[in-house]
Amino acid sequence: MLTKAIYLTDPYKKSMQAKVLAVAIETPGVWRLILDQTVFYPMGGGQPTDQGIMVFSDGLEGEVNRVMLKEGEINHFVKMDREPVVGEKVVGTIDWERRFRHMRIHSAGHVIDFAMFLLGFSPHQLKPVKGDHGKKPFIVYQGTLGQDIRQQLEERAQQLVRDQRAFSWSFEPLEVLEKRAIYLQPGLPLHKPLRCLFLEGVGAVADGGTIVANTREVGNITILSIEQREGNTQVNYQVS
Repeated sequence: MLTKAIYLTDPYKKSMQAKVLAVAIETPGVWRLILDQTVFYPMGGGQPTDQGIMVFSDGLEGEVNRVMLKEGEINHFVKMDREPVVGEKVVGTIDWERRFRHMRIHSAGHVIDFAMFLLGFSPHQLKPVKGDHGKKPFIVYQGTLGQDIRQQLEERAQQLVRDQRAFSWSFEPLEVLEKRAIYLQPGLPLHKPLRCLFLEGVGAVADGGTIVANTREVGNITILSIEQREGNTQVNYQVS
């Protein structure tokens, strides 16, 4: 990857100075840029894209409406009145309100998942499969339970928030992750160090999204419903 992903090590950084490495036209008036570094999170792992602005060397402002991983590179889709130039400097600033909301929702998903582990349901009875951390967040597990755990799960997740547990992370090779993590998702890349996410006093999982520093920042977690169908369990939740 050509771009240094600042958001992986400092999710609270709101802006950066960067250099344009590549430019391609997406649609008339919208350009696809690759930068040498970025604070913009690309859509993925169930977490929505960051948005924001970029100010170019001549003072022209461009609107960043989405950021995506394409062919292993972070592409910024920028709406502006002229074509950006390879080599020019830009200052990018994310929409922090949007980012922090998605950080809280994504982090809440991990709090729920760690609560599942502490209750003894994950990863053996219920194996984590995927999650979505946008407008209607949910987590999907392979497997079902013959009992209603909604209130039990909500209370355990809320307790983790009240405990003000710290999140931390480090980059580890796969063999280290295999020893430390509660579980590992299938299909993790084998050719690079992976980010290991720790919840204080609980355990670790592999993760690539943006995370709050402490569970207290998540806010109130409500388990809206738990649906069991076709051999899977879906936990629907919200954060307030």
